[in-house]
Amino acid sequence: MAQRTQFTDVESIFEGRLRGNQAMLSGLGLTAEEARLLWQTPRLKEVSWLDLDDNQLGDAGLAELAECEHLENIQYLNLNKNGLTDAGLQKLAQSKCLPKLKRLHLKGNPIEGPGVMALFESQTLDGLTTFQVNEGWTCKKRDGWRYNPQL
Repeated sequence: MAQRTQFTDVESIFEGRLRGNQAMLSGLGLTAEEARLLWQTPRLKEVSWLDLDDNQLGDAGLAELAECEHLENIQYLNLNKNGLTDAGLQKLAQSKCLPKLKRLHLKGNPIEGPGVMALFESQTLDGLTTFQVNEGWTCKKRDGWRYNPQL
């Protein structure tokens, strides 16, 4: 097993991973504590595409993300494979810091349902129209569940 890099500053997290308005931060193994470095940087205001696929944020990291005021321009958020549960999604559904969020990816997390319902009923994520929960399942906020096979 390869030794995981531990990040001590935001520049080392961003190094080679910022592409215009996209932050491609997948597969870094970021913990909630390390992600806190991200939530504190105003540079996130320049990002509209935030890819955090395959990290270790957990519900604690998601709760802090949901309160990050620097995420005001995020339109796409990938949280696949981060150990998120319904409790974390319920915190996200209450976030007032993601007013432009349109698309959310949640595949590979142990989500059972109440968190998805919280996203449907969110009063603050008005722009969220599409989220993926499991392979092949795309959820349209206004239409309910829709099966979309990915061949």
